[in-house]
Amino acid sequence: MGRCCSPAPAQHGEGVCRHRPSVSRDDDHRACQDGAEGDRQRRPRSSTSVDQRPWEFVMTAYHGMPDVYVVGACVHARPTSAHRVAEHIRRMIFDKNLRAGQRVPQDEIAADLRVSRVPVREAVIALDHEGWVTSEPYRGAFVNGLDENSTRDHYDALGMLYGFTARCATERATDQDVAALESVHRRLQESTHPDEFHERSQEFLCRLQAMARSRRITAMGVMLTTHLVPGNFFAEVPGVMRIQKRSLRAVMQAIRNGQGAAAEQALSAMLHTQADNVVELLRARGLLVTGS
Repeated sequence: MGRCCSPAPAQHGEGVCRHRPSVSRDDDHRACQDGAEGDRQRRPRSSTSVDQRPWEFVMTAYHGMPDVYVVGACVHARPTSAHRVAEHIRRMIFDKNLRAGQRVPQDEIAADLRVSRVPVREAVIALDHEGWVTSEPYRGAFVNGLDENSTRDHYDALGMLYGFTARCATERATDQDVAALESVHRRLQESTHPDEFHERSQEFLCRLQAMARSRRITAMGVMLTTHLVPGNFFAEVPGVMRIQKRSLRAVMQAIRNGQGAAAEQALSAMLHTQADNVVELLRARGLLVTGS
């Protein structure tokens, strides 16, 4: 069955994506249908690259990849108070300062971070939606344990999204787009420090999403790009930087050769493999509970 990027201009509170209507809805629809049928010959690349278009491609900085970027001039957004509180609570759970079943001390957190109760409540609502906590009326929010099935499903879902993004990007990229992605990829492969590698990976994935030229993909990325591991994913989880370097080499080779299905498979497989490392880490830290 063919898959399609709906061109509906969905937006998200923190993310903004304003596209020039230079790619018609029919073109957007047709490109994804063609891509879903396999590696048929790509439509001719346009002569206008991502960087030449006056698009602002901005993605949420919601604790994970990618942070806020404007393609061609990457701009980081300052996290909101609610984002900072949510990351603080995730870190408390990850470091076992808050354990499964414990009540989240919202007043103490507000005092420690010197914020009002409003961003704390907003953070708790977001964490409830993510499954980190369960809010109970008149009782407060209580920590949930992380289960293996949900953890693996999280990364497999990200893999499907980013894999599909890679396919669409391959089919819609200009030669200039690919050359610019190659430049980012070279710097990524040369990175040895987790902080630098984190930045280069964000830039690579943001540019890839811009090359896909789809508002629906952007909106879905905003909704799904949440890491279960707080902080720098590549510093916290052993082995994932090596996996990402190897996998993105395969992705880049597939994009270079115009092979959308191969790019999709390589990026999807990367997230699936990284899930093993995350599960291993969570198990070692005693953070996994029996799945429901």
